[in-house]
Amino acid sequence: MPRSKVNSPASAIGVAWYRPEQWETLRNASVDKDKLEDTHAEWQEEAERVVKQLRQQDIHIVKIDIEISDLLLWCESQKIPLDAEARTKYTAFKLQQLSQ
Repeated sequence: MPRSKVNSPASAIGVAWYRPEQWETLRNASVDKDKLEDTHAEWQEEAERVVKQLRQQDIHIVKIDIEISDLLLWCESQKIPLDAEARTKYTAFKLQQLSQ
């Protein structure tokens, strides 16, 4: 049975999902770490709130597990700093890979 369009990754919004043990690595590598929550727990609480809001609006969300070392390599290959824009672009890139 084909997947419905609303449930396909192509029509979904990807949300970067970071692991607790990698949070400090992400913060330390980010040029905008002052814009990131101090702790993974604070970040996760905010992320869960946003995901819940979006789902209440019938927006299909895909949590994208982010491996920080892969994100850093990707930023290097793109010749861009690790900031909010890079994290967003990488998440979109990973979501696109899921739909292929």
